[in-house]
Amino acid sequence: MNSIYASVIIPVYNVAPYIAKTLDSVLRQGLEASEYEVIMVNDGSEDSSADICREYCERFPNFKLVNQENAGVSAARNRGIDAAQGEYVVFLDADDYLLDNGLQLASCQFRNRDDVDVIHYFSSYDFWPVKPIDNTLEFDGTGHDYILHSGLPSFCWLFFYRKSFLDEHQIRFKPYIVGEDQLFSSTVCLANPHIVSTKADIYRYVVREKSATTKRDVTHTRRCVIDYLDAYHDIIQAMRKYRIGEGMPVYDKCVVSLNSKKMFGFSRILSSDYRKKEYEKVMAKCRDTAFYPVTGVDLGAKGKMTTMLMNGAMNCYLAYKLAGFAFNKIVVPYVLPKLRVNL
Repeated sequence: MNSIYASVIIPVYNVAPYIAKTLDSVLRQGLEASEYEVIMVNDGSEDSSADICREYCERFPNFKLVNQENAGVSAARNRGIDAAQGEYVVFLDADDYLLDNGLQLASCQFRNRDDVDVIHYFSSYDFWPVKPIDNTLEFDGTGHDYILHSGLPSFCWLFFYRKSFLDEHQIRFKPYIVGEDQLFSSTVCLANPHIVSTKADIYRYVVREKSATTKRDVTHTRRCVIDYLDAYHDIIQAMRKYRIGEGMPVYDKCVVSLNSKKMFGFSRILSSDYRKKEYEKVMAKCRDTAFYPVTGVDLGAKGKMTTMLMNGAMNCYLAYKLAGFAFNKIVVPYVLPKLRVNL
């Protein structure tokens, strides 16, 4: 067993106002300095982020800084995985943070188990009230059983991953600006590791403007659409690789889970303001990747309505333009901000 239990990997890019709070939270995880390392991968930051990281390296020997030219969050995380010396790797975004003692409480009951490949925990928005951490066991089984229990995961930063498992299955991030974490964590589950989960809600997600998931300028949004569709297709390919086929309960659960997450890609299509020829090209890719038409298994009334509206909006160019106008003029400026506050 490695003497270092966990490698906390933090991709860093122009996050000077946030990074100190993030790093301070890692120092309060209830772990001895010898039990963990912090690998900060500076992805070509143009602000003082790297200087702040260097200050922490000078103060704490288990903090390490890796510098690279700007290549994106996926390349930064991969660089961190390759440099990691811990038994497990944990991902933390540089503008988010962890609750005090979170990593220790989420993992303590599994420290002596050699059969555990992945440890799952939960997250909340940072503006939600903080509740005491409950590390009651919530799940213990295979990756496929986990999918049946919870669906495919959306975020890479909700798990401890055994590094040897990632290396054995050659699982790394692909260079997408969105969808890369869903693809990574879903591929891990599809590879069928032994997963355990507690109810520990330890990760605090910070919503900020101009992040990769909130930016709405057309150039960025169009790149999001292509990357999202490619990542979606890659998950389908991973299902085939790990022999998950039609007729299997886990296949049906994957389909339901993927369809439930299509709203992100659909919203970016609505925000992309395509002209007719551009729209036709994107819709051809939607069909090729099986993103469209949206289908489902055992959908409830809400799911059926959502599916019908999404398919209707993508059915023809006129419907797309009308739906896009309503989404960008009403939903984005007036509805989404209230949804974030009231989630």
